[in-house]
Amino acid sequence: MKSASSLDCIIKISEKISIQNPSDEIKINFSNDENYPTLDIEIEESKISNRIHLLCNEKQDIKAVINLKIHDKATLEFIDEANYEGATEIKMNTIMRPNAVFELYRFNKFNVSTTNSFVHNCDLQSNCIFRDFNFSNGSKEMSNVTKVSLNEKNSKYIGSGVVIADSTNCKNQLDISHMSQSAISDCSFKTVSRGKSNVTFKGKVFVDDDCSDTVSSQISKGLVMSDESKINLTPILEINNDDVVCSHGAASGKPDDSVLFYLSSRGIEKKDAEKLYMQGFLSEFLNKIENVQMQSKARDYINQNC
Repeated sequence: MKSASSLDCIIKISEKISIQNPSDEIKINFSNDENYPTLDIEIEESKISNRIHLLCNEKQDIKAVINLKIHDKATLEFIDEANYEGATEIKMNTIMRPNAVFELYRFNKFNVSTTNSFVHNCDLQSNCIFRDFNFSNGSKEMSNVTKVSLNEKNSKYIGSGVVIADSTNCKNQLDISHMSQSAISDCSFKTVSRGKSNVTFKGKVFVDDDCSDTVSSQISKGLVMSDESKINLTPILEINNDDVVCSHGAASGKPDDSVLFYLSSRGIEKKDAEKLYMQGFLSEFLNKIENVQMQSKARDYINQNC
C-alpha cells in the first residue's frame, strides 16, 4: 500500500460528518438518517492505492453505517484511529469485487465508562484479499463482531485482533464462512486482561461441503494479569469437506513467574517487568502486518497501552 499523500480521504465523525475527499477514485454519498447517518463509499479501479482515514475525538454518542463497495482490481487502505469518548454503534458492510484488495486497520481507544458496538460484514469474490487488524482497550460493555464470507475461489482473509483490557469488558466474535474452493483464512486473537476485566473471544470457521482445497488456521491466546480478571476463548470448526487443511487452538493463563523473576534479577522493577512481558506477548503476530507504517503504529499502540 502507498504512504499518505494528498489523495488521502479524511472522514471526521462528530455531531455532523465532514468529508475531505480529493480522490477521483473514491465516490462518497452521505445521507443523514435520523437513526443512522449512512456513508456509501465506492472505490473505483485505479493504478494507485486509495486510503481513507476515519477520525473522531468528540464526546457525544456516535451512530453510523458505512457501506463499502470495492470494485474489480481496486485497492483500499481504511484506517480508523478514532478516540471514542461517547457511546458508539457502528455498522460496516463491505462488498469486494474480483481481484480487490482491502486493508482495514483499527487503532481505537474507548471511554471505559461507555457502551460500544462494532459490526462488520464482508463478502469476498474471486481472488480478493482482505487484511483485517484490530487494536482496542475495551469499555464498560463492548461488542466487536466480524463476519467474513469467502464466496468465490482463491479469496483470502488474514486477520488479527488485540485487546488490552484494564477493568473493562470486551466481547469479540469472528465468523468465517468458506463458501467456495481454494480459499484461505488465517486469523489470530490476543488479549491481556487486567484489573476486573472480562474478555471473551468466539471464533468460528465454517467450511461448506463443496469447498475442497480450503486452508484455515485460527489461534487465540490470553494473558491473565490479575486474580479478578477473566478470559474465555472459544474456537469452533464446522467442516463439511474432507479435502481441507484446517486447525485451531486456544490457550490462556498467567505470566511465567520464571521469566518475571529473571527480569527482576536484572534490576527491572516488577511493574516494568510485567509491561515488558505483556508487550512481548501481544507482539507475536505483528509480522502478519506487511505494511511497515501500519506495523509500526500497531507496535506503538501496544507499547503505549500496556
